[in-house]
Amino acid sequence: MKQLVYIFSLLTLSFSLQAQHPNLNISGTISQEDQTALNEALVHVTRDGKVYTSFFTPYNGTYLLYLDMGSEYVVSVSKEGYVKKFFTVSTVGVKNNSGRKKFSVMIADLELMENLPGVDYSALEQPMNKYYYNSKIDDFEYDEAYLKSMLVEIKKIKSEKKEMMKLAKQKNTKDQMLASDKTGREKREALQAARLKTFGINNEVKTVVAKAPPVAEPKILKADALVVNIGGEYITALLVKYPQGVTEEIIQGNHVIIIQRVLVQDKMAWVYHKKMFDWGGVACFRDGKAITEGTFEFETKKNS
Repeated sequence: MKQLVYIFSLLTLSFSLQAQHPNLNISGTISQEDQTALNEALVHVTRDGKVYTSFFTPYNGTYLLYLDMGSEYVVSVSKEGYVKKFFTVSTVGVKNNSGRKKFSVMIADLELMENLPGVDYSALEQPMNKYYYNSKIDDFEYDEAYLKSMLVEIKKIKSEKKEMMKLAKQKNTKDQMLASDKTGREKREALQAARLKTFGINNEVKTVVAKAPPVAEPKILKADALVVNIGGEYITALLVKYPQGVTEEIIQGNHVIIIQRVLVQDKMAWVYHKKMFDWGGVACFRDGKAITEGTFEFETKKNS
């Protein structure tokens, strides 16, 4: 009988101590910037500078802590690729004769941001929030003014991060455009080279490759001027300069290659141009008037 009374007394004392020193419950959810839960985030808790507990968040990103009275706690949350955040909890100062059997549950949600190089995260070297015991209300609360100041810092970080991501996207787009332009230019140059090779092996046409001038535009204008001035004395000059049949000249200009063929028959002369642009377009002319590519090839082909 005495043994039962002794056990009952111990139980009564235990419940009495718990009533005097209840645990502080802190719970929350760890999420990403898009508000989705972040699983496998490391929750690390120290008590008075020593490791108290560590664990990973489950699939829904939630956690729950039971903190004893009379200590200073630091709760940090981290995950590889994200910027660490932490908050502090002080359970110091709770009176032994506190009338409370249970303190209010403190909600401490944390949002982790992905670590973007170049962004200043130094503000997060300070705790996000501070929880403490308030003897006036005989309960725990958090520093509301401090939290507001930290939320302002978070807003600044997010703004800087958004700008950095915008610049990175612009640079990536620019690099893609430059790469695309380089590929397109190489394709156009290959196409032009293939066309020149085709014209070069045409043994029915006498080909003279004109040397490219320092500035390409004047040469193109000169080629066009040959058509503008055709007639009268200029035709006579053509007849003196070019032999009977077809003479071909290749004029390489800025973004265009001109295949110029001068056809001389008896006492008449015609000037043909085939302009091949680097963007892939082809335009053919006879004495300045547009003709088809087939007409160009047929009329300037040397008769056998």
